[in-house]
This record gives sequence, structure tokens and C-alpha cells, in this order.
Amino acid sequence: MDPNTAAAWRDLYIGLVGAGASLTGLTFVAIALDPHQIERTPLLRLRAANAVWCFVSVVFIGIAVLTPRPFAAVAAVAVGVGGLGGAVLLSFRTVRQRVFRQPHPGATVFRAVGNILGFVLAGAGGFSLFDVEQGWVFATLALASVIMLSSGIFASWLLVLQIGVASTEKSSARPTSPRGDSGAEKPVTLPVTAQQGQP
Repeated sequence: MDPNTAAAWRDLYIGLVGAGASLTGLTFVAIALDPHQIERTPLLRLRAANAVWCFVSVVFIGIAVLTPRPFAAVAAVAVGVGGLGGAVLLSFRTVRQRVFRQPHPGATVFRAVGNILGFVLAGAGGFSLFDVEQGWVFATLALASVIMLSSGIFASWLLVLQIGVASTEKSSARPTSPRGDSGAEKPVTLPVTAQQGQP
């Protein structure tokens, strides 16, 4: 099979689209576990947005490759613009936080560079896919998808761990109630003291 044709990469990209869509759904399930806490916590908002952004990007990359011509050109331009736009936004945020010494919640420079690399590869591959169908273009987009999947899985894993820790702390800090688990009030037993003159 000729690696310079989209048909040779079809099975790989079908798998990437399925993985990205499934992980996007699971991330929304994780967000639904405690949406109020995620809304109040910048770190959790960052991790949730990072995971969803990466997984959705993988889905769009796969759709761009699998879309037949001439409609694939529009999808390729969308992937190119989205990839380079994401790389610019991530670079600006990282530089701003490092130069002005602002807190950089939940992200090291290494992870930020990995995310930026994934979006740069997606942007370059998307624009190349507009008028070129060669093996290196499909390989570039596949590498970008793998980087984004890895970053999104790591971010969603940290999100679920943080939500689980906060839920455990919240339940352990909750005061005990005289009512049982069913909500019914437990009977209170008072000690009986013997009165004088009684055996």
C-alpha cells in the first residue's frame, strides 16, 4: 500500500478519531463529578480545558485526513489555523507567566513545550495537507495527534485525581449527624440512675 495516499493511513486515523471522541466524553463525565469545584479552582479549570482542547483537536485532525477531496481542503485549513493559533496562545501564556513570574498552575515548562510542539505540528501538517498528499504530511499529523492524546490523558488524569482528593477531604470534614445513613433519627439512650430508697 502506498504510504503517500490517505487510504494507507485511514485505519490509523479512524482509531485516532474514535480515541479522541471517547476521551472527550470521559472528560466531560469527570467534569460532571464536581463542576462547582472546577469552576472555583483555576488549576482544575486549566486541566479540564487542556484535556478537552487536546482531545477535540485530535478529532478534527482525523476528520480532516478522512474527508474526501475537495472538501478536505477546508478541513485542512481549519486544522492549520487552529493548530498555529493554539501554539501562539500557549506560547504567549507561558512566556507571560515566566517573565512576569505569575503562578503557572499545573504546568511545567517541559509540558508547555510539548503542548506547543503538538499544535505547531498540527498547524504545519494542516496547511501542508491543503495541497500536498504525501506520507510525511500524514506522519506529521499522526505525531501531533499522539502528542495531544498524551497531553490530554495526563491532564484529565490529574483532574480526576484532584477531584477525588477534594471529595474525600470534603466528606471527612463533614460533621457527623445524629441521624443515620437513611435519614431517620437514631434513638438516644440516657443512663438511668437509681433513686434513693430503691434497691
